[in-house]
Amino acid sequence: MSRASATKPGRPGRPAQFDRDRVLTQLCLLFWSRGYEAATQEEMLAATGLSSSTLYRSFGTKADILEAALTRYLAWADVMFAPLEHGCAGVADVHAFLDRLRAQFGGPLSTAGCLVWNTMQDPINGDPRIKALTDRYMQRLRGGLAAALGRAFDAGELPASAPKYLAEVLRAGVLGVQARGRAGEAEDAITLLDGLAALLDSGEC
Repeated sequence: MSRASATKPGRPGRPAQFDRDRVLTQLCLLFWSRGYEAATQEEMLAATGLSSSTLYRSFGTKADILEAALTRYLAWADVMFAPLEHGCAGVADVHAFLDRLRAQFGGPLSTAGCLVWNTMQDPINGDPRIKALTDRYMQRLRGGLAAALGRAFDAGELPASAPKYLAEVLRAGVLGVQARGRAGEAEDAITLLDGLAALLDSGEC
């Protein structure tokens, strides 16, 4: 073999492989903590360890990346919504949901709020793909609360009128909790959660 042939560069190889699941998780956490508009390309690259060409070739535009991140976030929400959607204990199911929300304030995302609610405040929510995802989350929140409160009524834990309005009161309260957390007011957010829990237990719903 000649010296020339030994040093001749070969064909470009396949792009370096990466853990797509890990990368998507990092992107989701970045958008959750920073917000869509504030998250920069440099932060996305730092969070994922990818080059810009690999990032956009693999996930598409920034809006495409948000769509994938929101889809991941909605999958994570299955755990949060499980007591509401699949419980069988009425008021206790709502308390279990509130406890899971409360747990967020003891972790590193205590000031992140809700990725869906944050996204709804951004013009990107005008993108039909994004709006379909944020609407789906809000429908799950409303429907899950109504279902759990309906079970509570069936069990005699709440008066007949309560499920008709209490689900919307609680939904508004949960969004308020997330907003206060996003504002860095974790203590006030927990106070609001305590108020929602007390409302459920007051017997005056």
